Amino acid sequence: MQTMTAFKRLKTIREFEKARMPHLRSHEDFDIVIEVGYHEDMGEPLTLKCLLLIGITSTSTTQRRVHALVEAGILTRNRSASDRRSIQLGVSSQTRKLVDRYVQILHAQAPKKKV
Repeated sequence: MQTMTAFKRLKTIREFEKARMPHLRSHEDFDIVIEVGYHEDMGEPLTLKCLLLIGITSTSTTQRRVHALVEAGILTRNRSASDRRSIQLGVSSQTRKLVDRYVQILHAQAPKKKV
């Protein structure tokens, strides 16, 4: 039985990305979604200002990418319950399911440790 090479694993992962995640066009898009989702999971949703302070990319690029991701339904914008002036970013439920599946595929592609 032939073992799966690193390139085969990467190819499988990349095929999933192209087929199921074409809206995440760049590393910046992935990074934005990861940061927004992470902070949301920690109970501290990000505002655009906070996301800009993380410094993923330039201010204009971050603003443009967030707008595109919201328009594509990947991210959401919601008013803060505690401060109605503040807009918090979130990850859509559909994107959460997709990211969960993506993580499962990454985990499945990881080489198994021999005991």
